[in-house]
Amino acid sequence: MVNTRGYTAVPRVEVATNNLQDELNSPVFESDMGMPSQPPVYVEEMSIEEPQILENFSEKVQRFRLCFENNVVIPVKEKVVDPLAQVICLVSEKFDLLLSKLGNVMVMKRIFYILLMSIITVLIISSDKLPNGKARGSNGSFSDHDLLLQYARKSIDLSKIERDLEYISSMPHMSGTSGDAAIRHYIKESFDKNGIKIAGEEEFMAYSNYPGNASLHVYPKGSTEGFDIPLNEENFNPMSPNGEFKNISVIYGHTASPDDMVSLRNNGVLKGGFILLLHYGDYVFQQMMTAQEYGAKAVIFISEPYKDNKDVVQMKSVAQPQSGTGDALAPEWEGSIREPLDALEAEYLPKIPSIPISYNQGEKILAKVSDTGVKFSNNIFSGTGNDCRLDLLVQTAIRERHPVHDIVGKIEGSEQAAKAIVISAPRNSISYGAMYPSFGTAILLSLVELYQEMVYKFDWKPLRNIYFISFGGSEFNEAGATELMEKRSEVLKSEIYTIMDVGQIGIWDDSNVLDIQCHPLLADLFQKNGTSHKLDLKVSNVHQFGDWTPYLARGMPIAIISSPNVMNRGLPIGTTEDKFDAIKNTLRDKKKGEMLSEIMLYLVEKSLELIDDPFIPFNVSTYVDFLSDTLKTLQRECPDTISLDKAFSGTALWKSIEVQFQNWKSGWNDLIYGSATSIEPTIIAINRWTWNYLLSRIGITQCYEEGLAERPFYKNIIFGPRLKIEKDYPNRSWTLPEIRDYIANKNWNSVQAELDNLGTILLDSARYFLQNKNLHEINTSEF
Repeated sequence: MVNTRGYTAVPRVEVATNNLQDELNSPVFESDMGMPSQPPVYVEEMSIEEPQILENFSEKVQRFRLCFENNVVIPVKEKVVDPLAQVICLVSEKFDLLLSKLGNVMVMKRIFYILLMSIITVLIISSDKLPNGKARGSNGSFSDHDLLLQYARKSIDLSKIERDLEYISSMPHMSGTSGDAAIRHYIKESFDKNGIKIAGEEEFMAYSNYPGNASLHVYPKGSTEGFDIPLNEENFNPMSPNGEFKNISVIYGHTASPDDMVSLRNNGVLKGGFILLLHYGDYVFQQMMTAQEYGAKAVIFISEPYKDNKDVVQMKSVAQPQSGTGDALAPEWEGSIREPLDALEAEYLPKIPSIPISYNQGEKILAKVSDTGVKFSNNIFSGTGNDCRLDLLVQTAIRERHPVHDIVGKIEGSEQAAKAIVISAPRNSISYGAMYPSFGTAILLSLVELYQEMVYKFDWKPLRNIYFISFGGSEFNEAGATELMEKRSEVLKSEIYTIMDVGQIGIWDDSNVLDIQCHPLLADLFQKNGTSHKLDLKVSNVHQFGDWTPYLARGMPIAIISSPNVMNRGLPIGTTEDKFDAIKNTLRDKKKGEMLSEIMLYLVEKSLELIDDPFIPFNVSTYVDFLSDTLKTLQRECPDTISLDKAFSGTALWKSIEVQFQNWKSGWNDLIYGSATSIEPTIIAINRWTWNYLLSRIGITQCYEEGLAERPFYKNIIFGPRLKIEKDYPNRSWTLPEIRDYIANKNWNSVQAELDNLGTILLDSARYFLQNKNLHEINTSEF
């Protein structure tokens, strides 16, 4: 028989095992060999017994099938399917008859099918309901930021950041060198591959200098021969003047803080010509200015050791940004519209030369300084002018007019093309610059890629324009950023409403802190982190110079995203040890990679809010509260004769503007998100654009066109650097700078005059806001 699996079943034969040998020897097995045969032995064939339970189950299935067929299938066929088939057949015949009057039936059917499918496709696309999602708003709707952020989280490519960083930091790339040309080409090529519209590569001529000849010879007390300290290209401070000195005394001055210099002067150490031997402080430009004021002929900076390496030399610019940034010989103008200044007259350059040396080289000089004079907090004595003398030559290669370049890419907006933000990073480095600034450039390129992928993936456009800028000439007093501002000042002031710098980002700290310096209008925006709680956000006012300085100086709200070690230029930044090989293991560390991903997502989130929220996300209330608190603090620093009433009146008027804005915005939200359609009427959109325009003009309208009295480069009277910075008091040093300087000098008449000017500017800018708002305001409740 055949079993249920399809193979032949073998009959079961039951034979007693103790008779097996007898059966093998029986005559039955001998018959084939001609032996006498015996009658055959018949064995009963046995069949496989099927379990009774299977038979019962089979019967049940059969009964269910018959029941279902009789009660469901046959009735549906008779009452639904067959009548429907007859109707379809009848309609088809009528349709074919109709088509036959127009032409060949088969051809006309195909044309009709194509038209039908085209209509369905158009309806699906226009509905924004495709399975891959569309983030771009249209016809009054707005983008889906959650969708974009989800895509960004999945698409952050850490390996790209590593590849970009490895190439960018593979060679020194000072501005105007062949290394910079190679990196510029790489960045432009990266922009092009990502489909970014290149707005241009801007070239400017600016004062520059490069490593040249330098020598240092030490004469210990009583010696006429002494010894050389070998110097090379690493012993170089950008923007240092040249100079040569013979047989001049050296004085150790710690960091040349005001207290340090007063102690040296009071102890009679600063006599005759001398060179100051210093450690780098918080503000190199201020150390140079102080040394110059106290009569030093030159400055030698001692670099700190990097780990166990005491031979590294940290190269820092000694430009004077507190006077202004940009081309030292063409302050406040770009190009050749005027004759360049003489370098000796340039306020942006120090008047005395400087040179950095290593810790070991500094120890050799300090060993010849006696334990006399002033003893500083690090237990090192200043010595006296009779201890040790030096021969010093500083001879850099100066190029009074040398090119610096900015690379600009652009993603165009869909709605307010006259408004834009800038995402920027510095590019140039004296050496390899892996940790800074090359890492920031790699971050910028990754943001470009992410944004352009979102443009293609979701058919998305931001509401307003995005510029991606790689600034050149940062080591030459932010020459590239400043010259771009000076060349296109009016266009940039009318279009750019925020600059977000990402050049100081790093993952080299043990902490997860992001230090964010920004205008108070932006403080609330950057304090919130909707994508992750893994970052520790520290938000404060701007208190640092950089490529953003010329834009802050003209009233533009800016934001600088930094990691503490990079912000403070911790070693090995600025040395030849800042190479890719030294940090590649950190880049590949899993936890560091997760942190970098969180930082990238935070940057996308904040820039999306800046560029693609219906309203520019400036918090006027926070700004007004900041102004009010600042004025109250200032009032406590001034005598009772000083009146701040006009300034307080200006802040009060701005407070009323904030109330009106919030009321209108609340009505707008109810109209757009409280209705079923979520579509913005055109007339309301125009009104919203007006609010955005006015918000973007707040900082610009609160500037002096003439600038500060002694520093005309700085037009912003509310935010900017004092002439002398106090690191421990950033608000006091970077808010109301001219008034603070007058208070420090107890020039109360000037304090009162500037406070009145401040009040006038606050009132005038508020009235400008109200006047333009009233011209365009539409009441949302009418809709």
